[in-house]
Amino acid sequence: MFAKHAQGRISRQAHAGVPEGTFEEHHARQGFEGEVSQLYHAHPPTDWLRVEGPIRPRGIRLTEVPTADEHDERALPTRLLHNEDISLAVSKRTAPMPYYLRNADGDTLLLTQSGRGTLVTDYGAVAYGPLEYLVIPKGTNYRLVPAPGGPHLTYVVETRDPITLPERGPLGHFLPFDRGVLDVPRLDAGAGVPSARTAAGEWEVLVKRDGELSSIHYAFDPADVRGWTGSLTPYRLRLADIRPVTAERLDVPPMAHATFQAGSNWIVTMAPRPTQTAEDAERAQPYHRNVDYDEVIVPLGTGDARHAGPPTGLASLTPGGMNHGPGRARLAAQRDRLPIYVWNIDTARPLRCTDAFEANEIPDFARHESYRG
Repeated sequence: MFAKHAQGRISRQAHAGVPEGTFEEHHARQGFEGEVSQLYHAHPPTDWLRVEGPIRPRGIRLTEVPTADEHDERALPTRLLHNEDISLAVSKRTAPMPYYLRNADGDTLLLTQSGRGTLVTDYGAVAYGPLEYLVIPKGTNYRLVPAPGGPHLTYVVETRDPITLPERGPLGHFLPFDRGVLDVPRLDAGAGVPSARTAAGEWEVLVKRDGELSSIHYAFDPADVRGWTGSLTPYRLRLADIRPVTAERLDVPPMAHATFQAGSNWIVTMAPRPTQTAEDAERAQPYHRNVDYDEVIVPLGTGDARHAGPPTGLASLTPGGMNHGPGRARLAAQRDRLPIYVWNIDTARPLRCTDAFEANEIPDFARHESYRG
């Protein structure tokens, strides 16, 4: 139990009953889990004139980033953000991988924004489609075989630490999803998938280690497993199988929606859900200065043909130490439901932007209407 102090006009309950004429800001350590105070400002903390320096918010439309693998079947995804622990890349692959890829640098997480196909691995094959995660453990041989048609867009996260499911504590075993909904590859599911056999009658395993590429060549298909057992395996999670935690009287902290953890980095999926309905509850997330994490947010859309919220794939990067939160328009809207899926990556180390990011980023994003509310 921590000591709680107070000065001036406050609410005794955070995120509810905010004093009229004030704007609540959440100042915390360890995201939303550590020591915390609420500051009640006379002005919104995001009403800045301009932001200068490396902590400025940055934005990019992932749907518009050109990628080498869209036209070159041997190319790898286009990296946009990275640090020592994690990276984010974009793939628009339309042709089957002509090799098996083995990532010896870490685990791989794929999130399909659009397009369908089959993931072929040592463990068998599993189909994938829009708004589905694929988790691929370090060292797994795998191929992506997109189905004809498009467009194809996949977000690719690579992590040095293993990708795990967070501990749920008092939430129990079934929120935000039951592990029974995870689908693993099946050995009999790859029938009809085009082979990776080359014109020379060989199969290639492309190995990425310490950022460098090597090739192992075989006279047979290396995905020749006839049986397997164990706990280390690729798997698929559909976003539609996520059942979000909600509360009638208070906003639920983002970490309650955490889907995966990789060391000190978090991957969060906010699924469509009702907002708070209590009369005194704030319906928008509070302003916050999340000083211990860089935060990437990507709206993913509704999962069907409906349009709602910000443009799909409009990614924002808020570096640690920067103010963040809803604009005046968002506060005034007082929506009663989050209508879209929102993807959130929190990284403990600062993220660096690649040349590909800078070539495609939205200028002066700190003043962009989508970021300001």
